Amino acid sequence: MIKIRAPGRITLFGEHQDYLNYPVISMAISKYIYLKAERISDKNFLINLADINKTIEIPLTNKEVDYELKRDYLRSGYNHLLRKGFKFEKGYKITISGDIPMNAGAASSSALVIAWLYFLYLISKYKVNKSQLALDGYNTEVKEFGEAGGKMDFFTSAYGGLLNLNLNTKIPIIKKFNIILDGIILGDSLEKKNTVEDLKGTKIESIKAFRALKNIIPSFNRFNTPLEEIKGHLRSIEKPYQNKIIGNIINRDLTKQAKNLLLTYKSKLHKNILSKRNSIYFYKKLGNLLIKHQQQLRDNIKISTKKIDNMISSCIKAGAYGGKINGSGFGGTMFVLAPGKEKEVYKIIKELGGKPYKIKSSLGVGTF
Repeated sequence: MIKIRAPGRITLFGEHQDYLNYPVISMAISKYIYLKAERISDKNFLINLADINKTIEIPLTNKEVDYELKRDYLRSGYNHLLRKGFKFEKGYKITISGDIPMNAGAASSSALVIAWLYFLYLISKYKVNKSQLALDGYNTEVKEFGEAGGKMDFFTSAYGGLLNLNLNTKIPIIKKFNIILDGIILGDSLEKKNTVEDLKGTKIESIKAFRALKNIIPSFNRFNTPLEEIKGHLRSIEKPYQNKIIGNIINRDLTKQAKNLLLTYKSKLHKNILSKRNSIYFYKKLGNLLIKHQQQLRDNIKISTKKIDNMISSCIKAGAYGGKINGSGFGGTMFVLAPGKEKEVYKIIKELGGKPYKIKSSLGVGTF
């Protein structure tokens, strides 16, 4: 039997900036999509999606199959690899399940795609290149169906660990921090959301905002122009666009600050030789950056909810160093950084009507 798992993710910094080609800091988490497969004599993929009690059958004719669902990622992945010259001759009975909160911003769909493509690579005897696997995942989920997301989820699930991703280059730049962050609690607000449409709407508004600013300041570069240089021109732009510009530029700079902080403490954290005093200082600094990031997501990017705001602020009052909403927003998950206060924040999230999960950093997709 083949057994594969692919992790979900949290975005520490750069939320809602991946699709704008800004660098991000993300972390693969210890919640997974699991795929189990065993050979059968029929020339079919017989797929059982155990968590939603649904079955899918893909006949192995090595011809593209028609889509039957709005987001038909399994058939899409199969079609995508056929276009690349893959051949599938042997049938399998496949069960797919997971413990990543579904439709909650923790990248369950992208982990599903990465697990599925990894399986197809494996049975085709093709060597798996993680960067190519991630790009195949992006093409399977986002490009094929005209969705608004970026590449972060796929690279995080493929590579695993705590990553600094710069995907706005011909060759993606992936840097692992090799840091274990303690005390992260993920909380599902259990508020329903529309991931695809929410992402698309926020992306379109941000792009329009930057275009409006570029028309006023031709020299504006969203990757490096300081906020101070454009503040005097913002009055000429509609208020919602002002908010998107300010929020994105501040979050751009917060991601840079977080990267520098992680690089400064990387070797000591990896070796667990930080003194208690320095460890507290590090987590306070990182937590404060998370709080500032959340403020922009709440007030300027406007993707948070009252329930999630309350979950985060209540956890901070109970001793968490910081936290933020996770994913496309308008519901879904949040997380807090709370080493030493895990039990307290776990309890608070439950009391406020959420579902808490203890998580840690995970390896990327692979067999187990």
